[in-house]
This record gives sequence, structure tokens and C-alpha cells, in this order.
Amino acid sequence: MKVLTYHFRSNMSFDEIMKLAESRESQYKDVPGLTQVVYMKDERINQYGSIMFFDNENNLNNFRTSELVKSIKEVYDLVGLPEIRIFDVIKQLST
Repeated sequence: MKVLTYHFRSNMSFDEIMKLAESRESQYKDVPGLTQVVYMKDERINQYGSIMFFDNENNLNNFRTSELVKSIKEVYDLVGLPEIRIFDVIKQLST
């Protein structure tokens, strides 16, 4: 399993960002191998982000070169470049 984290700042309001995220939800549901998406906000520094779980590296790489990803900067009116990190899941805790 692979995890992609995406951190960004935007010129948009929280409400605008949430409306966009909701309007694009079906596009993310159609991404092969994407098993879960978590959206987050760090109020201290007004930064947003997402954590995306993929079943394998190939599906993650295909997503990273997709039109959906290419549209993020413009659609969300990003300030600067996003911080993108990729992790391998090494242990999963079931609660």
C-alpha cells in the first residue's frame, strides 16, 4: 500500500474549498486503486491537505500524472507549489 500526502495553501475560503472538494468527489471515486481519501486543515498556518491511500505504486503514479491532479493548482487557486510526499505503509494497526 502507498500513501500520498498533499499539502497546500489557497487564496480561496474554507467554504469554497469544501464545495470544490465535494463537487469533485465522483472523479476521485473513479481513480483506479484509490482506496481512501482524508481531507484536513491546519488552522494554525491556514494550510490544507489530503491523505490518499493507494493499493499499489503503479496506481499512485498513474494518478499523479492524471488530468485530475494537473487541474488541482488552478482549480483550488493554490499559493505556491504544493508539498507532496509519498510513503510506504509498513504496518497497519486495526482498532
